[in-house]
Amino acid sequence: MVKDNNTSEPVEILPAITEDERAMKLVLEILAGKIIDIKPELDFSSELGFTYPLVEQTLGITGKETVSILESLVDKGILKKNFFDRFLHCPQCQSLNLRPTTHCPKCSSGNIAHGRILEHFVCGYVGLEDEFVAEGRYVCPKCNTELRVIGSDYQSRGLMRKCHDCSEVFQIPLIKWRCLKCSSLTAEDKVTEQNIYSYSFNEARRGWLEFELKPKPQLIEFLKQRGYEVVENATQRGRSGAEHSIDILATRDDGVITHNIAIGVKAAGDEVSLRDIFDFDDKAYDIGIHEKVLVVVPGLDKEAKTFASQQRIKVLGVRDLETVLASAVPPRDVEVEKEPFEFKSKSQMVAYLKRRGYEVKKAAAVRGRSGAEHNIDILATRDDGIVTHHIAIAIEVSDEPVELGRVFDFDDKAYDIGIQEKVFIASPGLSQEARQFVERQRIRVFEVKELDPSD
Repeated sequence: MVKDNNTSEPVEILPAITEDERAMKLVLEILAGKIIDIKPELDFSSELGFTYPLVEQTLGITGKETVSILESLVDKGILKKNFFDRFLHCPQCQSLNLRPTTHCPKCSSGNIAHGRILEHFVCGYVGLEDEFVAEGRYVCPKCNTELRVIGSDYQSRGLMRKCHDCSEVFQIPLIKWRCLKCSSLTAEDKVTEQNIYSYSFNEARRGWLEFELKPKPQLIEFLKQRGYEVVENATQRGRSGAEHSIDILATRDDGVITHNIAIGVKAAGDEVSLRDIFDFDDKAYDIGIHEKVLVVVPGLDKEAKTFASQQRIKVLGVRDLETVLASAVPPRDVEVEKEPFEFKSKSQMVAYLKRRGYEVKKAAAVRGRSGAEHNIDILATRDDGIVTHHIAIAIEVSDEPVELGRVFDFDDKAYDIGIQEKVFIASPGLSQEARQFVERQRIRVFEVKELDPSD
């Protein structure tokens, strides 16, 4: 799911596009700049009476299919539509090839004439000027009286119309439409009106589409090749009880620990803001995911960059992501353990991690953010290209169950170093207080009765 800052509403649009090869092809042509403006052209021979030549030539479709695809892309916010014209349809055959005709409002006859209307005061006859003209004089066609003085014998009522069938004189005629395809005659209020639109690309979607159509599928394949299970638009319930949606959730169970990567996608017309980054970080925190990657289109504003750095969110632009994917070293084959991991010895743990692709250091000395130097029994590091996983592993051996203080000390060291993935191996086990603490701090624990003495 992607939030578009221009609409403030989440949109899920790519699945519908990718399922329709024609819509996908049109979007790709637009992104490539091969199609700019999509304008209709009048064509009486076509199904609708108009066509979109560029789209129809590109996709090999006509008529309603064309309009359906264009409108679907408008619904998904990829195209914008603008009023182009209003056409009239014949209600009988749907043709746009109509001609207006004028009629008498009294008897509906089309046998009407337009001209100057004269009225004879004596007999009251009203007619066209041509009816009164006789040998260069005005003579009333009804009573044969010569009209000499305007205003006294007669008056001019101006330009009007007269029906030759019922003699009605009127100013505004009745309009009807004659279909030149089926010859039917339709009253003006019975003719079907249809708005026709032109279409243009919504530039605010460009960066997001460029990510969705190429880098995103590549990213998903990249993660799968490295052993991750990938779920798009994953829904997870947080510790608060709220349900959150993550654009891409990548999960890899290494036996020793399960890595979860929350990958968010934020698109904006200008720059992605602090509010959007905070929203993503807040969801990841509530779910309990430490590894966070954010793909931003087109980029972050200053405040958002600072916050992302502080929260250890890896931020990638579309071009950055393409570079990472192109330059990534192909994953080397690693042995996949099908059985749950059981700790038996330190050397067995080291060998297991190495088979899983980790670089392993024993008795690693690491300087923390406080400046203090800490010793970690086993430090395992694996660079997956997108994120680098660090696992801090502590091994505590005691005659009695390991107390809270030992576990707290390990958790404090890991926090200072900045390592979120923690494994604690306790022999012969943990005290009740320590067990409650590791659950709260999400520390993976292996309790063993005794360790291999060879270690």
